[in-house]
Amino acid sequence: MALDTYPSVMMIHPALGTRNAGAIRRCPRSERHGERGKILRCDRGAERGHLRRIVTEVGRFTADARARTGLLVGGLAMFFAILVAYLASLIGFTFAPDALAQAIIEVLPGAIAVPLIELLQFWAKRLLVAGVLIGFVACGAFAGAFAADPRRRDRTVLAVGLAPWIVTLVLSQLFAGSKVDLPSILLTGSVGAVAFLLALHFLSGAAAYQPLEERVAEPSPSRRRVLLGAAAFAAALAVASVGLGSTVRASLRKTEGVRAAVRRLRPGSQAVVPPETPAFTGIANLSPRITDNASFYTIDTALIKPTVDATKWRLDISGAVESPFSLTYDQLLDLEAVEQLKTLECISNNVGGDLISTALFSGVPLRDLLLRATPRSDAFKVKLTSVDGYTDSIRIDKALDPDTVVAYLMNGYALPEDHGFPARLLVPNIYGMKNVKWLRTIEVVTSDYQGYWMQRGWSDSAIINTNTRIDTPAALRSKDGIVTLAGVAFAGARGIRGVEVSTDGGGSWQAATLEAPLGPLTWVRWKLDWTPSKSGKFRVLARSTDGTGALETAIRREPFPSGATGYVSFEVSVQPG
Repeated sequence: MALDTYPSVMMIHPALGTRNAGAIRRCPRSERHGERGKILRCDRGAERGHLRRIVTEVGRFTADARARTGLLVGGLAMFFAILVAYLASLIGFTFAPDALAQAIIEVLPGAIAVPLIELLQFWAKRLLVAGVLIGFVACGAFAGAFAADPRRRDRTVLAVGLAPWIVTLVLSQLFAGSKVDLPSILLTGSVGAVAFLLALHFLSGAAAYQPLEERVAEPSPSRRRVLLGAAAFAAALAVASVGLGSTVRASLRKTEGVRAAVRRLRPGSQAVVPPETPAFTGIANLSPRITDNASFYTIDTALIKPTVDATKWRLDISGAVESPFSLTYDQLLDLEAVEQLKTLECISNNVGGDLISTALFSGVPLRDLLLRATPRSDAFKVKLTSVDGYTDSIRIDKALDPDTVVAYLMNGYALPEDHGFPARLLVPNIYGMKNVKWLRTIEVVTSDYQGYWMQRGWSDSAIINTNTRIDTPAALRSKDGIVTLAGVAFAGARGIRGVEVSTDGGGSWQAATLEAPLGPLTWVRWKLDWTPSKSGKFRVLARSTDGTGALETAIRREPFPSGATGYVSFEVSVQPG
């Protein structure tokens, strides 16, 4: 029986279209029976099956759309929360991601930490914080996805969304309690958690999925408009907070970074800066003789740098001594002081690296403080502890060296926070890790105490290796004519006797001109005017001889565990003029 014999089927079910018409043709009951009701029952069964498939597909698409929206909303809500926590950190509270990263640093074994530092250098801490931030946002995103799923319980959403804040609080106190203040992290963690939940609630409601019929009857705000508007506001808030940060912090510091002068300068101890040698004036890219405070290199174990109230700070001199005592900041400044021009270099500095700087420091010789306390005859080392719990040690004979100084001024200013305010140690001929910042206690001990980095495999003696750096030419291409090669050389307290430069890959060497050093503990600048004999590529190397006559070693070694060694080199291409 032909289908067109029953035209009323298509009239009764106009929405089925040709696909359901085909289903009716395939129905065996429609071919065996002529009753219209039976045809309709067959048609309705096919319709219900088709609708079930449509509902399933729509449900799956809806669930996927909700999950994607939930991920985006949750991630954005956590981003808001991180910004709020960061704004709280601008007024002196601990930034939660920094606290978690600090806890990770504290528990990381030396076998893992040392290779990472070697590989990533100063990027190590930045990448660690970036990884923590990604973890925060990921937790927020999953919490948002769970919030969009009606099958998930509220406690699941809360557990995932609050996990990074709770984990930060617990781990920072378990492993970095000396660096992370409990009330501070509790406050910023609570503020961040509340900000996340409020943002998630608002954004989830605004971006909730609306069925088609509800959209027609009662239009809702555009999901894209809400999310893009929130993202734009968050980005503006981030930019504003970064710019505001330095201003707010500066307003809170009343002593750190303030211009000051020594109250009582020991006769004959004033540092005299010799005039700059005319031949070195105006050489492009050559390091200045004295590094300004803002450009002075910084490397720290702590992501959370101590903010010390000078009115409450004390410096304790104790341990194996006859007369322990303490000094306030004001009492330290009242003691007879000395000035010292000194170059500091980080032990993790690579050959030719920039983790080296020079400044004029003022402070009190550590010898004066120790003699006042009177070390016992069995004294072996001096243990040095920072406000944030960092420790190191030096031999007692090194501590009694007249050039070992507890410094409180840097280039005529109170020590900046990044460089150890209110006081730091300066030790001659030793890499920077033993020049402890934010000094809190000086303890004479009778044992061979091993500090933070020594426990992780770094050298305890940490004597500075002779090293040379080429600052200029900065470009790898030059024109025919005179090419000025220049840089700095450093050998700690041994001084620099000479610098040699090779322009043929080490085949021959020429003596460079040295500028008079600022002092016995500073680097020396050098230069060589070189006239290439032809165009082409040249391998330039530089090496130094220290004040004892020992030549810098050519053997290439990595910074771990005793500092980098080897000749600095680079390739320059000389083109025809």
